[in-house]
Amino acid sequence: MTRERRNEFDLIRAVSTVWIVLFHYSYTFVQSNVGGDHIYVMLYANGAWGALFVSLFFMLSGASLYYNWGSRITSFTGRGGVLEFYKKRWLAIFPMFYIAWFVCYMINVISFGWLWNWGGEYRKLLLTFFGLDGYFMYRDLNYYTVGEWFLGAIIILYILYPLLQWCMNRIPAFTSAIIVLLFGLNVARRQIPFMAGYNAWVVISDNINIITCLLSFWIGMLLIRADRRIIRRSTFIPALIVAVIILIFPLPVSILIMTPILAVCFYLILSFVSVWIDSHRDRWNTKAYDRTVGFFSRYSFAIFLVHHVVVQKMMGIFAGGEMSFIASILYFLLCLAIISLLAVILSKLTDALVKGISGLPGAFR
Repeated sequence: MTRERRNEFDLIRAVSTVWIVLFHYSYTFVQSNVGGDHIYVMLYANGAWGALFVSLFFMLSGASLYYNWGSRITSFTGRGGVLEFYKKRWLAIFPMFYIAWFVCYMINVISFGWLWNWGGEYRKLLLTFFGLDGYFMYRDLNYYTVGEWFLGAIIILYILYPLLQWCMNRIPAFTSAIIVLLFGLNVARRQIPFMAGYNAWVVISDNINIITCLLSFWIGMLLIRADRRIIRRSTFIPALIVAVIILIFPLPVSILIMTPILAVCFYLILSFVSVWIDSHRDRWNTKAYDRTVGFFSRYSFAIFLVHHVVVQKMMGIFAGGEMSFIASILYFLLCLAIISLLAVILSKLTDALVKGISGLPGAFR
């Protein structure tokens, strides 16, 4: 049975995509030592914008997966089974990732004077093969080029999803308690004598520890379990008030705690806005809105893969220089246009490649 399309998913995905690009664009001003009164969208009163929208992305991933697969995975094999789920997730991620990675790998090979092993021992390519090179970059240099740490984290969560779905359908309260307990230990680990604050196997950094990512992902599943009962004016207004407070006023609470709270607020706010717009389509012309949101939602993963490389290359032109506020906004729009174009090309190329391979005899279908 086809599920009702949830337009709020598209709006949340589109807003998160553009904002993460803007966050990394702002960060490259620091990396490239560009001065002036340029745009700077990195921090709010209680945290970083990038961490916020990544948390929102994890919530959206948990919500959308549970919405579409919540009662479908009932066996290991067969239609709707675990293997089919993994196959669909693999096809959604890895062909595009491999293409983008290979292009950037070759750029590095040429840049380093045709040095093919610029990432060290070739065995490290196994991390790339599994999409985990960015996630484990904190341990040692490897062949990471695109995807950052987020890709590895979401892959791990996708692997865990069938188990998480089983837990959500059978023992949601118990599982929630365990995840909150683990998250609490993650927050307090620096105050626990026998737990290292930063340990190569325990943590990459606070906000990207897999336990932190798991909490956001699980919250997304809980939000969709509550369904649209929570998307109403009675939740929108409190969420808006809490969001404003967290964004403006510094609070004596861990950033790790504030980030998912604010992400939930944004989830509720954007969901309400989307539902409200849908309810007024008979009064307004929403074509421009639909096209914009639809574009950034559809190409969000491709944009995610290419955007960091593009903004770093583009900002390198102004390294050590200065840029005004207006110029930085215009340059961001130019970067976003180039990123969008490359994302479309990457998506079309991936679709053509997958279609071509699937047509071969014995292809994995």
